[in-house]
Amino acid sequence: MIDLLKTNGNWYKANLHAHSTCSDGKMTPQEVKDWYKAHGYSIVAYTDHRKFVHYPELQEEDFLPIAGVEADFICADENNDPLKFKVCHLNFWAKNPETAVHISAPRTYEVGYINRYIAKMKANGFICGLNHPSWSQQTSEEVNELRGLTCFEVYNHGSQVKNNIGYDQHFWSRFLNNGNHAYAVATDDNHVGFDENGNIGPGNDTCGGFVYISMPELSYEAFAEALENGRFYPSTGVEIYELYIDEEADELVLKCSGVNAINVKGVHTTPAKRISGYENELTEARIPLAPIREKEPFIRLELLTTDGKTAYSQPYYF
Repeated sequence: MIDLLKTNGNWYKANLHAHSTCSDGKMTPQEVKDWYKAHGYSIVAYTDHRKFVHYPELQEEDFLPIAGVEADFICADENNDPLKFKVCHLNFWAKNPETAVHISAPRTYEVGYINRYIAKMKANGFICGLNHPSWSQQTSEEVNELRGLTCFEVYNHGSQVKNNIGYDQHFWSRFLNNGNHAYAVATDDNHVGFDENGNIGPGNDTCGGFVYISMPELSYEAFAEALENGRFYPSTGVEIYELYIDEEADELVLKCSGVNAINVKGVHTTPAKRISGYENELTEARIPLAPIREKEPFIRLELLTTDGKTAYSQPYYF
C-alpha cells in the first residue's frame, strides 16, 4: 500500500495565512487564537505583512502558533501593458522561530529578484508559498517562472468572500503541468474583526479555507517536517479519510466525506477519470490505475460537493 496522504500520526486543522492588528488585520493575535480554537483549529500561522513576529506565549497543549510573514512585490508601472498594476504575495513560515532570520527587501516586482529573495529566505530557515495569484493579477507565465515554492494557494477565502476570485487551482494545474512542484494549500487570509456586539463583522473571511495536516504531535518541529513533506491536504469542507494505492489490485482507493463528484486529474484538461453522483452520495471509490498511468505522469484528486465545498489531494508521480 502507498499512502498518498503521507499520514504520520494525528490530523490537525490549520489556517496557514492569517493577519492580526500587527499589520492590517482587525483581531489581536490573542483574538485570532481564541476565534480559531473555538472553531476547531489547532494551528494558526501569523503571516502579517512585512512583519515577522513569533508568539510563544500563545502556545498551549492544544494550540500551536506558527511564526510567519507575508512579503509583497508591486508593479505599478504605467508603461507595463496591458496591466498597469499587479503584485506577487508570498508567505514564509519559519521552520524554527528561534533561529530563522527575516530579511526585509525592496518591494520591486521582477521575477528574477523575487526568486533570489525566495532563495535567501529559504537559506535563512523559512518555507515559502505563493498566495492568491488571481487576486494579484499575475499571469500563468509569471507564476510558472517562480522557483523555490513549497506551497501554492489553490483557495484563498478572503479573496473569494470579498472579490469572488478565491479559486486558483487552474494556476496550480498549469504550474504543475509546466514541470514545477508545489503542494496545494487552502487558506483564509483573514482580516475581519468583531462588531459592537462581539460578532464577526460583515465580510466574514474566517474559517473557510484550511488544511488538514498530519503530525505525530502538536509541536513546531513536527509542523515544519509535515509542511515540507506534503503531509497535508487543502479543503473548504470536504474530509479525506483514506487515500492510497492498492498495489496488488493496482487501484487508487478513496474514502471521504460525502461528495457529488470525484475528478482524477493529470496533465490533460479532461480528467483522467470522473465519477459523478447524486446529492453528495459518494463516500468511496476504487479507480483502476493502469489506463491512467499510460498517459499521465502524475495524478491528483479534486473532490466537490453540491454546495461548492472542495478538497484537493497532493500530486502523486508515477
